[in-house]
Amino acid sequence: MMNPLYKSDCYCTNLRRCAAFISDFYDKSMKKIGLTIAQYYLLINLSGMKSANITHWAQRVGLDRSTMVRNVRVLEKYGYITLTEGHGKTYVLTSFGNETLSAAIPVWEKLQKQIESFLGKEDTAAILRISAKLQMQEIVAFQYTQ
Repeated sequence: MMNPLYKSDCYCTNLRRCAAFISDFYDKSMKKIGLTIAQYYLLINLSGMKSANITHWAQRVGLDRSTMVRNVRVLEKYGYITLTEGHGKTYVLTSFGNETLSAAIPVWEKLQKQIESFLGKEDTAAILRISAKLQMQEIVAFQYTQ
């Protein structure tokens, strides 16, 4: 029998636990395609941008530049992206990257539906609403008033 998880009142602890659970949930299904959910997120964003240099791509996905560089190296190593003409190091999806992304999209959509079915529309909407609020720049202003 597993020990019950300590129920914490700490917002940070609870958000971290939820993020870890959700990431594992998505990663297990994405694994058969060869992606993690983080890699899927980077590729789907690059697909929408058509091409992007590291700085702009990092800004769009909310990563610092050094973290983005590490992620780009992995995506390039696996053949999902390649350098192209542009300002700075500019990347595009390769044919393999596009094929992988096309296979991953229905898996992601199914996972989204499973989460919504488990939590319900009201709670999934609350996740998006709370996430948007926490990711807004106003949180920085709040931080400095303390």
